[in-house]
Amino acid sequence: MKRAAAQRQPKLQFNIRVEKDLLDRYREYCDRHGLDPHGQILIFMKRVVDAEYNFQDKLWDALRTEAG
Repeated sequence: MKRAAAQRQPKLQFNIRVEKDLLDRYREYCDRHGLDPHGQILIFMKRVVDAEYNFQDKLWDALRTEAG
């Protein structure tokens, strides 16, 4: 078990301010669809970051093809 604990990434707290109405509507949406509000934000953040990296890879591939 020590091995698994050593591989965990450190976690940080991330606080944002949003309008109460928006947060209430978001929570209601997640409740209606059986979603974890925190998990949905993390999934969104991961997709944004992954998409950026994918875009960069595609851009480099296109530049290499054009140069070659």
